[in-house]
Amino acid sequence: MASRDNQTMQAIVIVLTLLVIGLGVGLLLVNNAKKTAQARASSAESSAQEARSTAAATQNEANSYKLWMGYGEADTFDSLQKMFEEDMQKFGSTFDPDQRAYRKILEYVSDENSKIASNEASAKEEVRKLKERLLAVEAEKEAQVKQFQQEAAKAKEDLASEGNKFKEDYARINTEKDTIASDLETQRNKLDELAAKHEEDLKKLQVSVAQLNHSNEILRSRQLDPDPIAQPADGRITWVNQRHGTVWIDLGEADQLRPQISFSVFGADDNDPVKAVKKGSIEVSRILGAHMAEGQITHDDPTKPLLPGDKIYSQVWDRGRKVGFAITGIIDFDGDGKSELGQLKTIIRINNGRVDAVLENDGKIAGDMTVHTRYLILGKRPSDPHRNESFRKAWDEMSKRADELGVETITLDEFLNLMGWQPDRSVVKLGPGARPDDFKARPIDSTRLPRSGRSAVTKGVFRKRMPSLGN
Repeated sequence: MASRDNQTMQAIVIVLTLLVIGLGVGLLLVNNAKKTAQARASSAESSAQEARSTAAATQNEANSYKLWMGYGEADTFDSLQKMFEEDMQKFGSTFDPDQRAYRKILEYVSDENSKIASNEASAKEEVRKLKERLLAVEAEKEAQVKQFQQEAAKAKEDLASEGNKFKEDYARINTEKDTIASDLETQRNKLDELAAKHEEDLKKLQVSVAQLNHSNEILRSRQLDPDPIAQPADGRITWVNQRHGTVWIDLGEADQLRPQISFSVFGADDNDPVKAVKKGSIEVSRILGAHMAEGQITHDDPTKPLLPGDKIYSQVWDRGRKVGFAITGIIDFDGDGKSELGQLKTIIRINNGRVDAVLENDGKIAGDMTVHTRYLILGKRPSDPHRNESFRKAWDEMSKRADELGVETITLDEFLNLMGWQPDRSVVKLGPGARPDDFKARPIDSTRLPRSGRSAVTKGVFRKRMPSLGN
């Protein structure tokens, strides 16, 4: 009995022990759950507080953005969205969709404002400069007006002076007119006498012409065929005024012709001036058109007058290029002992030629002859032993140089005759009023000028122009 009670007691003790252990474990678990729940509640509170702070900061930022963009803090997102779309439609319609933002538009507006300000500054500066130029132009205009007024006053004075001079010249011309009328009557009487003599000479010439025509027919039958490379003429005479001694030719401005150029004249039937006999010479006085010019007859033969259709030729002038010449020796046209070297250079240049080399009056050679030089014009070689020896040596040197280069030589008189130029001659009175000083004796120069080059020059005939060697 007693052992059964002990077992019961032991069971109760064991049960109570187990209950106490379970209760302790339960209390421990409840305590741990409580701590966990408290921790979670504290963490949730912290997160909520942080979220509230973040939300407040975000709201503040949003409100600031609204104010910065010009909206109110109470405006909602939908209203802001609507206003943004309206602003983009109004201010950003020209921008790309990805560029439609307030900052992009403001940057663009700022750049445009800067450009406008810069352009405005440039425009103001340009206006300032234009005002300065306007003032300068006004000042210049005032000066020109004053100058014009002065010139107008001087022109009036000159007009009055010219008027007085005209009256004096008119009176003088009337006097000269009376004198000329008297001289004309005298000349008419002489002309009648010459006409009678001319009629008599004409009858004699008709007999000679018949004989010459017969001789010409014989000579023509013996002539060879025309030269296929005959030297062509430069032009021809289109009209002649025998009374005033003038002609018109078919050369002009388009042919690079200019006044003072001289030409020799040969017959219309002569096809090669190399073989032709010169009828006379003319000098161009006026350019009348592209292919028309007026000339003055400087030399002709009354028995063989210049006629329309006659051909003209110049050994100096050549259409489209300049012909080169060299000059050596003493250049004296009229034998007065004075050098006319400068005048000869001028004659060549006004006839569209050029001077390649020249023996100056001091005995020095200026320039140099080349294969392109056409002629060496030979002046007189000084024979006086007292003359500068260097001058004679230079004369010989240029002649030798012409032989080496094959440059043709021509005397001064032949050159002037062939180109149709006549030097001025002084008027000498004959009869009882003549003076011995007008007929000074001249020494005979026995010096024979050498000839060189490809062909000799015969006085009174033309010479072929040599072809240009690339000049």
